[in-house]
Amino acid sequence: MTQAVHKAAVSSKRAGGSLATQRNRRLDSAGLLRFAREIGELYPSLEDVPEWVIHLYAQYCAAQGKAPGTLANIFSAIRVLNAVATKNVHPAPTNRSLGIDRRERKGRKRALTEAEIALFLERARSSDDGIVHIVGIARVLGLRRKEALMCAYDLPMWLEALARGDTTVRVMRGAKNGRPRQVRIIQARREQTQQIITSALAYAEEHNFRLIHGKNTTLEGSMGRLTFLIQRLGMSGEKSFHALRYTYALESANELLESGTSPYETLVQLSECLGHGRSRTQMILNHYCQPIRDRFEGCPALARKDNKLRPAPPRPPRSIARLDAKSLHATLSGYPIGKATDQPANRHPDEHSHS
Repeated sequence: MTQAVHKAAVSSKRAGGSLATQRNRRLDSAGLLRFAREIGELYPSLEDVPEWVIHLYAQYCAAQGKAPGTLANIFSAIRVLNAVATKNVHPAPTNRSLGIDRRERKGRKRALTEAEIALFLERARSSDDGIVHIVGIARVLGLRRKEALMCAYDLPMWLEALARGDTTVRVMRGAKNGRPRQVRIIQARREQTQQIITSALAYAEEHNFRLIHGKNTTLEGSMGRLTFLIQRLGMSGEKSFHALRYTYALESANELLESGTSPYETLVQLSECLGHGRSRTQMILNHYCQPIRDRFEGCPALARKDNKLRPAPPRPPRSIARLDAKSLHATLSGYPIGKATDQPANRHPDEHSHS
């Protein structure tokens, strides 16, 4: 089994993707191989696992109560590794043949009300000052949890953008797949955004440019502390931390539509701001804009037509994109990412950069 797990890890690396995606593929494939061993079936590699074992594993996972989305992710990872190892000569079973239901794409979160956000902020003030700034930043910019945690070195750059009158700020540290993006500033909250960023920067400068302090100086320690604080605030279920992205998306979409932006262009901009790419308009509509879906009548057909007229620009490989992002961030903010011998004067090294 050890040899099979190693081969799956090699295939996962060849398949590409973020480090987290590669790790998840390894874990999913190891789960299948471990299940095969428990039923007395040992195989030298993942591609040698017969279909009946995969079908049996699917039934076992479903019996454990795993959601359709989780099941789809598990067996999608297995198919990717199998395709890389066999060069698509022997494709693995599809989700439909495995009896996996289609996942619900309408989203299980919702936009938070101002009263709910105020309640969470009040609880945060009595818990940890750092989480107050993280919740505030995520609310006005729609950042993911990791992005909000690692944004301390980006704060001066954002303040400069706001002072210049820019309509967007550039999110670089903690961005998914290492790809930076431009995040639109909600104009109705421009002054509030500036106040939140200014306050967060003052706090970061007093705490070695770290908004959350874990048990150790690693990113994992800070993420663990942040997760604990979020749970302590009661942010779970439909009112989880991720719901702050729904709040930002809904408010930004309404503002764009009221300014005269076309419904489809609104979805494109929103998708890019949230870090999903311009092709995920249907997902943005079903997830984030479900409460105002009637304002986007006819958008799916329009999206297909516009995508042919305006193809997305080619994306560089992930490794090149990461290097470009590091170089650009060092130029704009003055804080180098990663190991560096020439640190700017009176500036602290980024302890989160090695993730």
